Amino acid sequence: MIQASIQQPQVGNENPEAQNGLIGKSNKKVKVTAYLTEQVEQALTELYIARYRSDRKVDRSVIISEAILAMYEKEHP
Repeated sequence: MIQASIQQPQVGNENPEAQNGLIGKSNKKVKVTAYLTEQVEQALTELYIARYRSDRKVDRSVIISEAILAMYEKEHP
């Protein structure tokens, strides 16, 4: 089980949610509990490690947020 806190990044133009117009100026944070299979957890860990190694310090909630937004954009063009 992984608990993820999805939150809006504080950086202006690098915020994919703000660019897509999916969120307003609110910084409201929502806590989410996600139950992941081992395969999905391993994929999340590998993404996190790859970003960490490339010196892009990011937490797992940002990766999860990006994945959800990408899926939303794919299903709602």
